[in-house]
Amino acid sequence: MPLKQGVHNVTATPFLPDESLDEASLQLLVEYCVRTGCDGMLILGVLGEQDKLSDLERDRVIAGVIEASNGRLQITVGTTHGSTVVTRERSLRAIELGADAVMVSPPPGTSANPALHDHFRRVADGLGAVFVVQDHPTSSGVKMPVDFLAKLAPDLPPGSVVKLEDPPTGAKTAQLLAATDAYQILGGLGGVSLLAELDAGSDGTMTGFAIPEALVAIVSAHRAGNREAARAAFERALPLMVFEAQPGAGVALRKEILRRRGALAHATVRQPAAKPDAFSMAQLERLLGEYEGH
Repeated sequence: MPLKQGVHNVTATPFLPDESLDEASLQLLVEYCVRTGCDGMLILGVLGEQDKLSDLERDRVIAGVIEASNGRLQITVGTTHGSTVVTRERSLRAIELGADAVMVSPPPGTSANPALHDHFRRVADGLGAVFVVQDHPTSSGVKMPVDFLAKLAPDLPPGSVVKLEDPPTGAKTAQLLAATDAYQILGGLGGVSLLAELDAGSDGTMTGFAIPEALVAIVSAHRAGNREAARAAFERALPLMVFEAQPGAGVALRKEILRRRGALAHATVRQPAAKPDAFSMAQLERLLGEYEGH
């Protein structure tokens, strides 16, 4: 089944204060996404600290989220690894556990060449689930031009998705849609360019902004043809989006917002990682107050 147009919220992995998995909070995160109107969740992505989990922990997170969702949300699982073989194994395992889609980013140190094309082709071949290509140079270090993505499309399953996070994302969305109609395109980057992405023809967003009802309001209004309402909702959320998406601090800030809103019990980030200082926490308090009091 294709991914739904709309909002697929990128979700944190919850940890207890001792940095062990907080499996009870998986249910809280799922209920939060359902309550705020999301169409799906992406787990074990950059926000999900996927590089800090063991394979056993990955299985527990995937199984816990899928059980908690019970079909109410489409679940996409990040399966990126430096090896084609391991990425393929992770993808098959996620689907075996019930995932609706898998997301793969270029392995760090690669480039947009025939070897990377073959990597995606081999991982996606006959998976039996939606395949998502993550175009996020900030985390992968790999730039994938429009021409590379367009030439990749015939070697991927029908209904494949590009999670397009290579700014300027609005312009690249328009260029990719002009080059091929093979992909569904979802934006990202915390939603900071969501309005431009929708204007360019994206199908919604797959991102980790911790107040997903704002994303739902923007996408729903735009799809209904009410761009003015979409713009107003976007401008209301934008200061918090920009603050939350700061490189190096975004995971901790997003987890703190989720904790305050009852979506997880603790804001613990696995170490080593930056922790918000007193100034940042005061800024967060102010921006949350301004958003909620708008």
